Amino acid sequence: MGRIHQSKNADLARSAKLPFTEKLALTAAASRLGNQMVLSESFAEPVLEVIKLFNQAVKHGVFQRYALAGGLAVEYYGAPINTVDADFLVVFPETTGGLLDPSAFFEFFRGQGASAGGEHLILQGLKFQMIPANTPLDNEALQMATSVSEKGIPFFVVTIEHLVALKLRAWRYKDRLHINHLLDSGVALDKAKLSAILERHALERRWEQLLAERAKG
Repeated sequence: MGRIHQSKNADLARSAKLPFTEKLALTAAASRLGNQMVLSESFAEPVLEVIKLFNQAVKHGVFQRYALAGGLAVEYYGAPINTVDADFLVVFPETTGGLLDPSAFFEFFRGQGASAGGEHLILQGLKFQMIPANTPLDNEALQMATSVSEKGIPFFVVTIEHLVALKLRAWRYKDRLHINHLLDSGVALDKAKLSAILERHALERRWEQLLAERAKG
């Protein structure tokens, strides 16, 4: 069993080193095999189109900055996983009463051809949503996001250390699976940076619990 586990992790580590668009293509293939909704022949196409819209939104002053987070950020750093939507951190405007108001964001994306579906927007079959980066951890993750490029298209993605912290805070079963997936993919964590983030946002105990669970399993 130990050798099987090592072989699986080796496969994940190799997949994690693939270009982001190749991982997205593998995700699309897995979705077709699982009889799930097919987004396109390549999942990369709608993802990159949505990223282009976010770049346009920054250029037009709709918001100042964004960062890819959620399952697609997990896929950016780790091996391909089954995910069919995209999450982006953005600072939401606040009303005088202190309520968050993303209406201008929705208006911009609808004007660019996206349709609204509940809390999500949809473009080329891809559901995407904006997550308010109005709390300390989310805003820190947004401001410290890494600038990257894929197929000549620049975009921002939260650092892997902030991604782990965001997943620890959410603490759903899916989020713990995502962290384990990243660790099994052999991603390199900056331990000092992660420790400082977890300390700032009181997440050390959850990290210790997750590591203890991994050690048992």
